[in-house]
Amino acid sequence: MPPTSLGKRTRKAPDEDFVPETPRKRTRQSTAASTASKENQDPLADLDDSCPPTKPSPHRRATTSAIPPVTPQTPRFRDALASPSTPRHVVMSVGKLFRRATPQTPLSPSSAPTIYHSARQLFARGGEPGQLVGREDEREQLESFIGRLGSTNPNGCLYVSGPPGTGKSAMVQETTKKGAGQPGVQYTYINCMSIKSSKDLYLTLLEGLSSDGSRATEADAMATLQNIFLPKTKKKSAPAYLVVLDEIDHILTMGLESLYRMFEWSLQKSSRLALIGIANALDLTDRFLPRLKAKNMKPDLLPFLPYTAPQIKNVILTRLKTLMPATTEQSSYVPFIHPAAVELCSRKIATQTGDLRKAFEVCRRALDLIESETKSGFELEAREQMLLATPSRKPLGETVNGSSVPSRQRNVAQLVANSFESLTAETAPRATISHLNRVTSAAFSNGTNQRLKTLNLQQKAALCALVAFEKRNRAGLAAACPPTPSKTKTLAPTVKMLFDTYCRLCKTEALLHPLSSSEFREVVGSLETLGLITPVDGKTGALVMKQTPSKRGRWVGSADDKRVASCVSENEVEQATDGLGGDILKSILSGDVLD
Repeated sequence: MPPTSLGKRTRKAPDEDFVPETPRKRTRQSTAASTASKENQDPLADLDDSCPPTKPSPHRRATTSAIPPVTPQTPRFRDALASPSTPRHVVMSVGKLFRRATPQTPLSPSSAPTIYHSARQLFARGGEPGQLVGREDEREQLESFIGRLGSTNPNGCLYVSGPPGTGKSAMVQETTKKGAGQPGVQYTYINCMSIKSSKDLYLTLLEGLSSDGSRATEADAMATLQNIFLPKTKKKSAPAYLVVLDEIDHILTMGLESLYRMFEWSLQKSSRLALIGIANALDLTDRFLPRLKAKNMKPDLLPFLPYTAPQIKNVILTRLKTLMPATTEQSSYVPFIHPAAVELCSRKIATQTGDLRKAFEVCRRALDLIESETKSGFELEAREQMLLATPSRKPLGETVNGSSVPSRQRNVAQLVANSFESLTAETAPRATISHLNRVTSAAFSNGTNQRLKTLNLQQKAALCALVAFEKRNRAGLAAACPPTPSKTKTLAPTVKMLFDTYCRLCKTEALLHPLSSSEFREVVGSLETLGLITPVDGKTGALVMKQTPSKRGRWVGSADDKRVASCVSENEVEQATDGLGGDILKSILSGDVLD
């Protein structure tokens, strides 16, 4: 028996065909490559089943035979919530990635100006006014004042006043620019809203009159202006100065001395200054400049009254007719806005304020409204054409990433643009009375519905009692055939009759506690102030009050004998009854107790 070494294990002799391979050091890449190539093979398939695995040496790396088996696994179900993984070999450019990540929202079509753009520019605020229409009397007085610049005594002062929107500044600027072209006349226009102090006023005047006064003090600037406007020696070649001060009432916030000085310079006999002041107040010179009246230096006054309905209509029609081509045969045709709508606009503005700028604003909004309606009609027609031209069945497909706007929407926008291009001033749809009604009802915030919403419960109850009384009187008048004069007088009740009716309606089933007679008269006065009721007479519609001379020599009328009538319809009052106390007001408005 051969001797054995103590502490060593015996091994079987290896097979003859087996050649032991010396393990070698492998890099990480080679290991990964071999693993990937043999992941579907059994790593122990090449070894003999009878040969036990060799124990690896502690000083050597494990060979590929020591790698555990890797079995490929394919998931049976796909995770719908898992984020899709991008293959590593696919390289995606930045542009494609951006287009894919961006939602495909259709771009808005190009907002190219339509044919209505030129019409809107006529009524745009701050636009070129063009030739001013109307105000012939005011124009003649301005031209007469400016005509004195060519005489030996060009001095003078003209105060132009009037409410906003009456064309003061536009008329003065148009007339003075023509007069400034005369030889020997220096002209400057200053908006006093940009003036911050009296020094700023004097320095601005010096700069406007071609004099260097940027570094001068206030006293030096005032002395220089006085020498310019009031020369000590008269020269035939001395120039005349035309100065226009717009918003002259703003100078009052800086003190009266500078305003006094400007007026006095222009009103002295030896002056070469012709001054035109513009402000809204009618009595500015009498209230704030009484010293001028004491010195017998009163300026000429030129008031601009609010525009009347015919004047507003003439201005709007004249501007719209300028858009018609010169070769047209219909010289009386008015484009873009119907003449009846222009008439309605002019009447509403004249009854409100007479402000021409508000009339222009209403016309501009009406043009926006008719343009949007026309565009909606063109879009509907374009979609119908696209539906007729498109086959009923279309194969499913994905939109190309490169096109952000679908071709169908682009075609619709192109058809709408072509339809607008085909319109002319004669064929373009015009704004009608309905458009003007919608615009004016939204523009005037002090409408009837707005005023009715601000009333309290007692004011609404008094108005409901008046409407119920008038409804009962109209029913009795219709029953009488023919109506008698006595019933005609009682159509509008007196305040006393209305108070009695109000008390009867409030006390019915204890609906509402009535006011006292003095409190009720205050309520009637507040309704009259809001324009919801008006004082009338039964016969002529004029206010008639019984008046008796008092001891002080004044005439005092009885408020209970005044007749009043409602200025709102029954439907409007019925709509105002909704809300708090609606049941009480509707019961008073029905007036069942009066029958």
